[in-house]
Amino acid sequence: MRSFVTQPVSRLSMALAVTVVFATPAVAQDPQTPPPAAEAPAQPDPLKFTTPSAIVFNLIKADKTADFEAVWTEIKAGLKASEKPDLQQQAASLKMYRLGLDLPAGQDRIYVFYSDPVPNATFDPTKILFESGAFERPKADELYAKLKDCYAQIQPWPLVAFGG
Repeated sequence: MRSFVTQPVSRLSMALAVTVVFATPAVAQDPQTPPPAAEAPAQPDPLKFTTPSAIVFNLIKADKTADFEAVWTEIKAGLKASEKPDLQQQAASLKMYRLGLDLPAGQDRIYVFYSDPVPNATFDPTKILFESGAFERPKADELYAKLKDCYAQIQPWPLVAFGG
C-alpha cells in the first residue's frame, strides 16, 4: 500500500526501486525461495507524532473534496466505534476543518486536522484503514479506493507550545 505523505525521491532511490521491481518477480515466482535475510529498516512514520499537539495539512484536489470528506467522516466514525481505547481517544481528539474561503474553480482545497496525538497512533490514512484494526478488509478497500486519488499533498506539522 502506498503512503500519502509526499517525499522527495533521488535518482539513486528511483534506480534502486526500478531494480527491485524488475528483480522481484523472479524471486516471487518460486515458492521455495526463502525470504530475504534482512529487510530494509522501516522508515519513521511522519504522521505519528510525539509532540503534545499536531496539525496535518491536507491539500485536496478540487474535484475530490466530497470523497475526501465522506471517507474521513467514516474513518473518524470507525475509530470512535473501535473497541480499542487508543483508537477511541484518537477519534475524540481529531478535529477536522476545511478552509472557509471561496477559492477559484479547480484550485486544490485546504483541509486541516488538529489533534492532541495519542501515543503510537498514526494519522496516515492507509495505516488507519489497513493496520489499526478499526476496519474489516472489504471496508478498508472501499474507503481506500475513494481516498487514494484525493490528495495533492499531505504535510504533518508537530506543534510545541511556548510562552506559558
